[in-house]
Amino acid sequence: MSRFNEKRMIDDIRLLSLDMINNAGSGHPGICLSAAPTIYTLFANYLVYDVDRPDWCNRDRFILSAGHGSALLYATIYATTEDFTIEDLQKYRHVNSLTPGHPELNVNKRIEATTGALGQGFATAVGMAMAEKHLESKYNSKKITLFNYNIYCLCSDGDLMEGISYEAASLAGEYNLNNLIVLYDANKMTLDGPLDKDYNDKIANMYVALGWDVLEVKNGEKVSEINKALEAANKNKRPTLIIINTVLGIYSQYENTNKIHSRLDEDDLEQIRIKLKGSEPFEIDEENLHILRKSVRERNSSLYDDWYNDYKEFVETAKDSEIEKLNDLINDEDIILDLEKVIDKEKLFLDKSMRDINFQIMNVISTFIDRFIGGSADLTSSTKTYLKNGGNYSIDNYQNKNITFGVRENAMGAILNGIALTNIRCFGSTFLTFADYLKPSIRNTAIMNLPVTYIFTHDSFLIGQDGKTHQPIEQLSMLRTIPNLEVYRPCDYKELIGAWQLILKNKKPTALIISKGKTESYKYTSIEETALGGYVISEVKSRLDLILIASGAEVTLAMKLKQELLKSFIEARIVSMPNINEFFKQSKEYQNQVLPKGYKRMVLEFSNDPTLYKLVKNEDDVININTFGKSGTPDELLNEFELDIASIIIKIKNSI
Repeated sequence: MSRFNEKRMIDDIRLLSLDMINNAGSGHPGICLSAAPTIYTLFANYLVYDVDRPDWCNRDRFILSAGHGSALLYATIYATTEDFTIEDLQKYRHVNSLTPGHPELNVNKRIEATTGALGQGFATAVGMAMAEKHLESKYNSKKITLFNYNIYCLCSDGDLMEGISYEAASLAGEYNLNNLIVLYDANKMTLDGPLDKDYNDKIANMYVALGWDVLEVKNGEKVSEINKALEAANKNKRPTLIIINTVLGIYSQYENTNKIHSRLDEDDLEQIRIKLKGSEPFEIDEENLHILRKSVRERNSSLYDDWYNDYKEFVETAKDSEIEKLNDLINDEDIILDLEKVIDKEKLFLDKSMRDINFQIMNVISTFIDRFIGGSADLTSSTKTYLKNGGNYSIDNYQNKNITFGVRENAMGAILNGIALTNIRCFGSTFLTFADYLKPSIRNTAIMNLPVTYIFTHDSFLIGQDGKTHQPIEQLSMLRTIPNLEVYRPCDYKELIGAWQLILKNKKPTALIISKGKTESYKYTSIEETALGGYVISEVKSRLDLILIASGAEVTLAMKLKQELLKSFIEARIVSMPNINEFFKQSKEYQNQVLPKGYKRMVLEFSNDPTLYKLVKNEDDVININTFGKSGTPDELLNEFELDIASIIIKIKNSI
């Protein structure tokens, strides 16, 4: 039998990556040249996975946080499995291909997460590691091991420069996530030039201080050094950062310069091919390829069977309820829970604020749904999202359900993505004005279509006297314009139950916007009709003079305005709009039924969301706030911005 040529395989992976970039006309060849030995060593010798079962629940996860190196990832997956074809590689960066410009979630092709925005993958990997520890703590015993996988992450200088990585690394150290191994391609070069022009952090010292073990590979071309570091990392008792010193774009005429960040010149590609003794474009040594694939298969061949034996033993000894919980998790089964039937609405919600009502609903959900966990960015006492029987997630008890993220909103969002990628239904909470900190992570949630629920309280400029920095104005608009994100702003407990019912059922990325204070509940608000996005909650008695549309706490104000208008013999239909985008997905017939043509419409919401203008004919028919707030009491603010009842009544009368 022929002897495997490891150097030939690494160089073929390099050349495949460069051919993909050249064929696409764009890409990032530098990291494909420098990090090839690293990613090869991991996939060939350490990464635990089943070649025939890509979604096996106890597989190791690999996250390419340096997503610009996607060509290298696809080429490596091709070399070690049969999941990609040469045709897939040739379609790199072309529309509807399986090999997009940055990695996109596709577990069947070994892509565990969507990455590209630097730092996101790093923090998502931390979330995955936290989730694994949670499952390990819940299901493993002295005799049975159902979960013991590692999370590997390849990151770049740019990943570590982004603040989100520091936030996430801090938490990883705090929670002692020894199942997390980060491979740092330290090539000391960025898009604009040498790294030391603006980044001279002592990375090793920093990560040791954060509670990590730090290893160093002095020569990133030596597989033996990388092997030694990975072997040590797998024995460490803390999260591990492996600093791998590489030369960006090695073998290129532009090596170790920032010019290597774009597609190579034809003559440069050719001279690299000659240096590496490569074949024609998209060709690879077939015998060498066969040996590697066989080796990877044999290395992992017994692992699934060993796991399945433990799984069978668990099934034979565990309670039916525990077996059901495990299978629901493994298969990511839909959640079937009729909240309306299990919640005692009369007793639970008497004289409560919306955030207190939400607290009670979430605790009912937690009682019935085992894989429901989350936390807040150091605001649990204000957002009221604590699961009272869940305990705090910690080194001492990873199976607890309340995660204390600290003041780390950005990392919280990406960590939630990692948890959701583990088939756990999760949530995170903060004030609405701080949704801006979470935007990149929420965007990734929506791109991956993950069932993460972001809970934002304190949703109005009337929240108190903290002033402009804490008073949300533009955040509703930001959230509603993120594609594939469901945004609910319920007005009372019935709409809140309706929103949660949809959150559990639909498995969609969601932002749940909740007021700080108490709101009235009305006879015709509806759990079921919340799904329509908007519906009539108060009808006129004799004639339709005005349709007044509102969401959230402003529905209570709209109902008060209705009563004031009646004194002037003006009758108003009140429409609650808990989900504007969902309303516009309904049939035109339904939309015209709720908002019939030919009648005056006005919309009331304390935001500057331009979506509101789609509900009316004229800009003057929107009663909103288009400037930052001020420090003051609610009554002072309403008067200051002419949003008190008397001022709004005058505006309405002048308009109809």
